[in-house]
Amino acid sequence: MSAEPTLDPVLRMTEEDFVAKYVDLKPAYEYVNGEVTQKPMPKRPHTYVAEELVFQLGLYRRGPAGGKSGPEPTVNLSRGADRRYRAPDVGYWGPDRADAQPDNIFLAPTLAIEIQSPGQTLTHLRAKCREYRERGTAVAWLVRPSSRTVEVWDEAHEGAELREGDELTSAHLPGLVLPVRQVFAALD
Repeated sequence: MSAEPTLDPVLRMTEEDFVAKYVDLKPAYEYVNGEVTQKPMPKRPHTYVAEELVFQLGLYRRGPAGGKSGPEPTVNLSRGADRRYRAPDVGYWGPDRADAQPDNIFLAPTLAIEIQSPGQTLTHLRAKCREYRERGTAVAWLVRPSSRTVEVWDEAHEGAELREGDELTSAHLPGLVLPVRQVFAALD
């Protein structure tokens, strides 16, 4: 019986090494001021929910809204000497926003979506949603498959919880009306 490989949960390296070696790896890695951590390997509920969100945002951007979207983009949220690269589970950039810089790294999205996986604490994920907002992201959603809820972070909400009877909408996503029930439909 072979043992699973163990990794140091935090690697230390320069920003240049991270950009050169870790930006395109899956599962995604994140960088905060010299410390690199790997996001958890998604389990089935996470994968199904992410797939539905990518599909729905793809339909949205192909309509009048335009823009770009995709799974696990590495986004640069750095400011000055505070260097941060995050990898939301799904991102969307409205047509008014540049989506990428050199080296396949994206700029802050209009919408950043984090999907809770086993082992990820709500405290950590909520802090990331606040970080996205503080660093130029207009809206962040924290999707929780285990409770079938979505927490919304924008200028009017600090983690407002929506349930299956509610709809996801935002002034930053004009015309998007996504029933929370639809987000979790693939879990049934």
